Amino acid sequence: MYKILVDYDPSEINNKIIIDGVFAAHAHLVGEKDKSFSIFLENNAGKILGGMQASLDTESIYIELLWVDDLIRNQGYGKQLLNTAEQEALKVGCKFSTVDTWDFQAPEFYLKNGYDCIGEIKNYWQGHARIFFRKKLK
Repeated sequence: MYKILVDYDPSEINNKIIIDGVFAAHAHLVGEKDKSFSIFLENNAGKILGGMQASLDTESIYIELLWVDDLIRNQGYGKQLLNTAEQEALKVGCKFSTVDTWDFQAPEFYLKNGYDCIGEIKNYWQGHARIFFRKKLK
């Protein structure tokens, strides 16, 4: 007999069991598990004022999160973080960069940085659209 558990504060260990299970079930199709990494933007005092989390697979980098503190936003740091991630992706042979964002976050930022809109889910959350972008890396 099995039971279903709802957990609003799951442990990293339990979440890892699910992630590993999904990858194991499809390993014959997708090969290696994605490699996660982070990039940080810090000041001279070591305070983090921006950064990103991403994952690499054999063909694409997926930008999971990109953030720059309001104090230094619109000064080119987001572009530098994005460029750094794309360069890391190229080092391992990725051909594409993929990201999604909300309509109230950064769609213009990604368009300005060479990304093409590849899809949109309107009214995804509280009337806002979730927008998907992809860029061919060179």
